[in-house]
Amino acid sequence: MDVQVEKPEATLARITLTVPADEFQGEYKRGLQHERSRVRMKGFRPGKAPLAFVEKQVGAELREGLKQHFVGQAYRQAQEEHGLKPFANPRVPKEDAQESEDGSFSLTFEVALRPDVTVGSYKGLEIESELQHVTDDDVERGVDDLRKQHSRPEPAGEAGIQEEGLALGDVRFLHGEEEVFSREGLRLGVPQPPPGIEADAWKEGLLGKGEGDTFTVAMTLPDTIENEEARGQEGTCEVTVKQAYDLVPPTDEEMCQGTQVDDMDAFRAKLREHMEASAEQGEQNRIETVLLEKVLAEAECELPASVLDEQTEVRLAQFGQELEQRQVPEEQRGPAIEEQRPTARDEAARGLKALLVVETIAEAESISVTGEDMNAELQSIAERNQAEVDEVRKYYSENQGMLQQMGVELLERKVRAFLREQATVKDPG
Repeated sequence: MDVQVEKPEATLARITLTVPADEFQGEYKRGLQHERSRVRMKGFRPGKAPLAFVEKQVGAELREGLKQHFVGQAYRQAQEEHGLKPFANPRVPKEDAQESEDGSFSLTFEVALRPDVTVGSYKGLEIESELQHVTDDDVERGVDDLRKQHSRPEPAGEAGIQEEGLALGDVRFLHGEEEVFSREGLRLGVPQPPPGIEADAWKEGLLGKGEGDTFTVAMTLPDTIENEEARGQEGTCEVTVKQAYDLVPPTDEEMCQGTQVDDMDAFRAKLREHMEASAEQGEQNRIETVLLEKVLAEAECELPASVLDEQTEVRLAQFGQELEQRQVPEEQRGPAIEEQRPTARDEAARGLKALLVVETIAEAESISVTGEDMNAELQSIAERNQAEVDEVRKYYSENQGMLQQMGVELLERKVRAFLREQATVKDPG
């Protein structure tokens, strides 16, 4: 087999492989003989089935496998002999992978190469801290928020739904006399009006209502309804309250029991500790993001066009799925996707550049992701999802690229921490 390599661009290699007829056909015949030894055919001893029968059964599949074998061999040979550093999997045009009339096989395919990356200074960068200290008022607001989060619904009394209460009800949107939307058993809250309804009007309609009560409120019909002609038009919303609830906050004793502390002073102390740790973690994340952005702004590299195009299309496909999930009409998706293209390309370029810069710093500083790191991350994912770690590992292994993506994310996490640890963080003023 002959392998030729051209580099028309700094980030592109073009590999041409040529397999002479005697070599390709010889390997094909040896493959047939091997398959013949495994074929069982009535009337023939094992391994003695006619070659014509074997070829009819497995010949096409065998030829395709043989072509893939030679492509893989040429790819490895090109890397070894020419020192290629691929940035993505080779792009092999299947429609060109055909044998010649003389029985030989030749094919040209392209490989995106890892570009040279020039990274400026990334150690000892200066940044000003924005860490906010936790005040007593912050702690009290935190206590109030926790009370609201852990409030329990109880049937509303004669006063009906209050500002912090909620209801389960049936909702209808009307355009004139035509019903354009209806749902039963929706969760309804005073501070969350349905789309298209003024907050004050919704509040006035829902406050004080009890089981079986109804009310009507004016609205602008949202763009999500099926009737296109009615979208954006004036309409009405009819609500029938099925169940009405007050939200009763937990007592001090219940708050303390849930946190396993003796009194509210200990509860506030524990909450302060949690809020301070959360603020510190948030500030570390902010510092790491700012530092990485500084490094990216100074770094220089030429991104492979084919990889950038591919990543742009991936992002646009994801955006298209989001539009579909949001029930955006099909005729509107195409123009919206094209409008999103420049943004998707910029985001893809930023992501690829970040990957290259992170890997360059990691290589220079001997930062790597170990098997222990991967196992710890899988264990963490399992705990968050209340699953067995073996189940999580199997899921990540069976879904293409997920383990590799996890490794990339862990490496970036380590490099971000390295940049922060090497930086000079100054207090304000």
